[in-house]
Amino acid sequence: MGAETAATGLPTTVRHADEARRRFGDFATTYFEAMWRGDPLADAFVADFGELGHGRAMRMLKTACRDGIDAVAGAPDSLRALFAQLDEVPDWVDLDRIDRDSAHIGRYTRQSGIVLGAASLVSGYANSAASRPLEMTGRYLESAGARTIEVGSWLVEVSRGGGLRRHASGFELTVRVRVIHALVRSALRDDPAWDLRAWGVPICQAFLAYTLIEFCLIPVRGMRAIGAPYLPAEEDAAYARWRYLGHLLGIDAALLPRDRQEQERLEEIYLLTRPPVDAYCRDLVGSINSEFLVPEIEALLPARPARLRRLAPPVVHGLERVFLGDEIADELGIAPAPRTTRLIERVGPVLARVNATLDRQAWTLEPRRRLGERYRLKQDERLRSRYSVRHDLVDESPAGGRPHPARGA
Repeated sequence: MGAETAATGLPTTVRHADEARRRFGDFATTYFEAMWRGDPLADAFVADFGELGHGRAMRMLKTACRDGIDAVAGAPDSLRALFAQLDEVPDWVDLDRIDRDSAHIGRYTRQSGIVLGAASLVSGYANSAASRPLEMTGRYLESAGARTIEVGSWLVEVSRGGGLRRHASGFELTVRVRVIHALVRSALRDDPAWDLRAWGVPICQAFLAYTLIEFCLIPVRGMRAIGAPYLPAEEDAAYARWRYLGHLLGIDAALLPRDRQEQERLEEIYLLTRPPVDAYCRDLVGSINSEFLVPEIEALLPARPARLRRLAPPVVHGLERVFLGDEIADELGIAPAPRTTRLIERVGPVLARVNATLDRQAWTLEPRRRLGERYRLKQDERLRSRYSVRHDLVDESPAGGRPHPARGA
């Protein structure tokens, strides 16, 4: 493996490169080259933080998001270049259609929360190089609950109607996520512990693109598995929404998936060539399970009899195995849970038929969406109280704990 990757200019942790080239042709070349690229526009702006000061630079960014770049006094050329790209909406974006066709997805709020924790977030930990920035910033082991809430805050805002309009909160949060990535990338590039030859550029284009798989393809599939399938138009809207989100996050057009088929292709090459799971990947999964997912399932179970609480770990493990498959679950050290796995696999299709019947009754969609929104608000307040989280993203998190590049000095 090492000789092959060294000879072809790949990060040394890449596996099955020849097979990837045979299966994916020119797209494999594009994908491998993307491991050496970050986000030139956001990286250039972050390079100016030393002169501007971290706090001032972030205030400029927020002002540009809320009021436009011309409202930013003394805006550096790097910020103007970034917003020249952000302000130009591609001609393939139809936000009216996206909002219309996804207006009622909130009816599945309960199920989407399960899928976020046990599928979307966990799936990203099956790649030791992609997970390395989390390890080196200490963000997840510091507080799995806080980071899960941060991710959830972003997803709620970008998924609501109008959330991706130019001055909407979802737009601003996405731009801040992009700059947070650039801040982490800058910090790790200068860290002697970052093994560039082995891992490529921190938060490289190839792994950044996989973010769309984590939060679109995998959730669509996961919702179906637990009996909450989206309508066809809602699925199409999800892929369109995340294509635009990928654009806002700075993903290169050559990598940006346009639809389900292209997301599946990206997932396949990612899984084929990913570095092996390491101890830290397993620690990440253990952390989100023990600190967040298991306690959350326990909270949903009756307090008595007490033995019911012992069902929480196998329920979490069963869900993860349904979402990820046994091979990746084994690598990540997720305990076998054959009974709950079989139960979920059997119950999912039954619930899917029930929900599909309800979905065909158009008059049920809006009342169910309102119920889902009330549940979401109640759960958000409960989780924020439980984990003492009042901010949205890590750049606004309070000082304390391990330093993070997005917080500044």
